[in-house]
Amino acid sequence: MNWVALFLQTTIRASAVLALALVASFVLRRSAASLRHFLLTTGFAALVLLPAMMFRPAPLPGARPVPVSHAERVVVTVHPAAPPALPEGWTLEQKLLLLWAIGCGLAAGRFLLGAARVSWMAAMGEKWNGAVVSPAAPVPMVWGILRPVILLPVSAREWPESRLHAVMLHERMHIRRLDLISQLLAQVACCLYWFHPLVWVAAAWHRREQELACDDAVLREGIAASEYAGHLLEVARASSIPAPAMAEMSHLEHRVRAVLDRSRARGPVSGRAALTVVAMAIAACLIPLTAGTARAQDAGRGTLSGTVLDPSGAVVPNAAVTLRNLEGKNEEVTTANLAGEFRFTSIPAGRYSLQVQSRGFRIFTAEVMVTPGPENRTTARLAIGSMAQSVTVTGTKPSNAPPPQTTGTPQRIRVGGNVQMSRLVRQPRPIYPYDAQQEGIQGTVQIRAIISKTGDVMSATVINTEIDSRLAQSALEEVKQWKYEPTLLNGEPVEVLTTIDVNFVLQ
Repeated sequence: MNWVALFLQTTIRASAVLALALVASFVLRRSAASLRHFLLTTGFAALVLLPAMMFRPAPLPGARPVPVSHAERVVVTVHPAAPPALPEGWTLEQKLLLLWAIGCGLAAGRFLLGAARVSWMAAMGEKWNGAVVSPAAPVPMVWGILRPVILLPVSAREWPESRLHAVMLHERMHIRRLDLISQLLAQVACCLYWFHPLVWVAAAWHRREQELACDDAVLREGIAASEYAGHLLEVARASSIPAPAMAEMSHLEHRVRAVLDRSRARGPVSGRAALTVVAMAIAACLIPLTAGTARAQDAGRGTLSGTVLDPSGAVVPNAAVTLRNLEGKNEEVTTANLAGEFRFTSIPAGRYSLQVQSRGFRIFTAEVMVTPGPENRTTARLAIGSMAQSVTVTGTKPSNAPPPQTTGTPQRIRVGGNVQMSRLVRQPRPIYPYDAQQEGIQGTVQIRAIISKTGDVMSATVINTEIDSRLAQSALEEVKQWKYEPTLLNGEPVEVLTTIDVNFVLQ
């Protein structure tokens, strides 16, 4: 699949998944925060898997070879009729890919710097009461996926027992709920879709719901809501900077209100609800959504047109044109019109094998690239087919001669018809050498020559070297004296290649 088309389709479906997740989270705002967090986490997982789901690898080159019979093979890359000016040889597709890679790298660098900073905080700390107390930690937080640890600020040593218990319980809920893995999924999605504003909005919402879900889990353990809200305010007041942890300042007011709201649901995610959310995510990824998807699919199609010409530059009408997809299963067939023009519309973009056939010409085969957007054009310039002649020279076999020795294998090149081919008008017959007859030697002499515009035989050479030299010399001397009516192309004489077989046979 074309990279630009894949990018567009993936972005459109990612937008649908994000919009569905955000709308569902808003509709379920009175439901448990754990359900909304699971819904957004599933959405991010779908976004990460979307490129792999949309990608379809192309067959290996040569997996579907193009049959060519007596054809000159030409490799042609067809470009759009009016391509944009791109300096330094970069295509638009390459520039877009580079831009995406740079943005992805910058987003990943941002997250890696944050991870390195927290790792540095943990390295500076010391173990205390089942956690790590670090002078660089501004607020309580969890660090590490395989071996998670709880980081506490130095001020935690002076906290009352009830506050320390509430804080530690909150951070253990992050570990139990595997929140660091869900956070990693959100960060990977932000890197892949760094250009999409909805991804960053969903990531911020995801962090807020994560904290609310842990707050609900703490309250389910029996801590009073008013007491827990007080602990949140005290930890926030002691923090020097905001951070995505227990007392994140940007979410503090919303969290305190949620903790004190007795009408809110605070239960964990049920198995039935989880299955429903996963089914919705799969449907959003697999089912084509909105007219934008159809436009993205159209972006993966193109048009190929061309003209069939003979060696003189004149058009060749009614030629059979076949277009075979080397990266898919479709095969298109058409016939050139009286102006020698052909056209294939709305075909999938990709690599194709173009084959043009017309009587009297060699089969033209070319590899072309069909790109989406502007019409692609190509020219099929046919070459005149070669011709063949055969003559048999008969000799007398002596009674005591050894069994005949046959050398050489006849070769035929079949040529068709709407070109007016050469016609032999004078044919002096070769003489069977007497000494070769007495020795019982026979065989076929293969001669390749050019019939000139005047009908004379030019550049005649014997091409099968294993033949007896006496037979070859006799055949070559006589063939050079042959005379033809020249081949005519559009009424004008042209040179043409011919293969002549001279068969020496004993009777």
